[in-house]
Amino acid sequence: MRPILTFMILMAALGTLAAGAAVAPLFELPAPTGPHAIGTTSWRLTDRARRETFVEGGGFRQVEVIAWYPAAPAAASRRGERAPYLRAGIVEVQGLARRLGSPAAFDGLAGVRTHAELDAKPAATPGKLPVLVFSHGYTGIPSSYTALLEDLASHGYAVLSILHPYEGAAATLEDGRVVSHLDAAGELRKPIRDVLGEWASEDDTMAEVTRQTDDASQVRLLRKYLAGLPQTDLVVRRWVDDTKLVLDRLAALPANSPGGRLAARLDLSRIGLFGHSMGGVTAGQFCSEDRRCKAGLNFDGIPQYGSMIDRSLGRPFLMVYSARPGRAGASDAIYRRGASPYIRVDVRDTLHLDFSDMVLWGGPVREHPMLGKLAPERITGITRAIVHEFFDQELLGRRSKLLAGKPVYPEVTVRLIPPPAR
Repeated sequence: MRPILTFMILMAALGTLAAGAAVAPLFELPAPTGPHAIGTTSWRLTDRARRETFVEGGGFRQVEVIAWYPAAPAAASRRGERAPYLRAGIVEVQGLARRLGSPAAFDGLAGVRTHAELDAKPAATPGKLPVLVFSHGYTGIPSSYTALLEDLASHGYAVLSILHPYEGAAATLEDGRVVSHLDAAGELRKPIRDVLGEWASEDDTMAEVTRQTDDASQVRLLRKYLAGLPQTDLVVRRWVDDTKLVLDRLAALPANSPGGRLAARLDLSRIGLFGHSMGGVTAGQFCSEDRRCKAGLNFDGIPQYGSMIDRSLGRPFLMVYSARPGRAGASDAIYRRGASPYIRVDVRDTLHLDFSDMVLWGGPVREHPMLGKLAPERITGITRAIVHEFFDQELLGRRSKLLAGKPVYPEVTVRLIPPPAR
């Protein structure tokens, strides 16, 4: 399985499922663990400095943001409507359902509701909110990270989830159209096929990197591989620019809009970046370029694409490895050079998709070898704890027992990796 959460790879793994498979049962999102009520809202931005290259005559680049944040108590809200799980509707998972040969495979997800109130007023207290910026996996399903994002909001964070259009399962443009990584014929868009083609040798290359016992050999192999990824480099650049757009435009959101009211409550001196797969790679690249990032975290995005191998990060970075064969440690030679400090976390008995809500879905996702052996509730709790405690430590100054190596979860190994000897 490739290092990036790609819808194509997910569909290919499920492609042999017989037509007529049973519809996945409804599931209930696990309750958030923090003390705050949760609100959610969304907005869309147009970047008039960039043209959209995914469609002919596509105009300017547009980016959607879905925000999760501590909300005022329910009695102070105006609507009280809980947000749907699938923010773009059932279209977000229909491509996967068609690939399964069962159009109704994920219809049950349409009835799932989150714990967050739509357009709720942000909490007035305590002080301003630390900010976490999240990116999904490449061609991933943005709503499939909801359990993690709303849990972080319940602990006092404002989380800005960026939907990168045409490279995720669904993003809504300003005119209301929903676009995805699939074209009108239901096939992967050509730019995405070009990216996936660059990864043909990645499994073998990363296995070779992890077999090396010295830092210099790992760096040599990584440099050679990264030098042959021009289309992948374009993805990283595009997603980093999307991220910069979102942060740059916060002050320009209309003051009386739900997004504008949230923006007024943000503490932009405490910003963390994180993501899954390509989203985690984007976090690393952004943090190496933009001083607004105070700490970054990557869930299983291997290897670290982009120019980070030649840049000094100079701030804390945490890499979470699943137990995929031949992958653990593949990016250590990059992160240990620039992060300060570099924290490595390994979670045993997991695979790439375990860091998303897909572990909770059941049905065909659970029936195929795409998920690890940990119980859904267990890995969901571990995923939440890693992110929450890392950013509490690095943005709020609260020491983490988990990241200090205390045996909080036997499945989790934490290591502080020193820089290479000079």
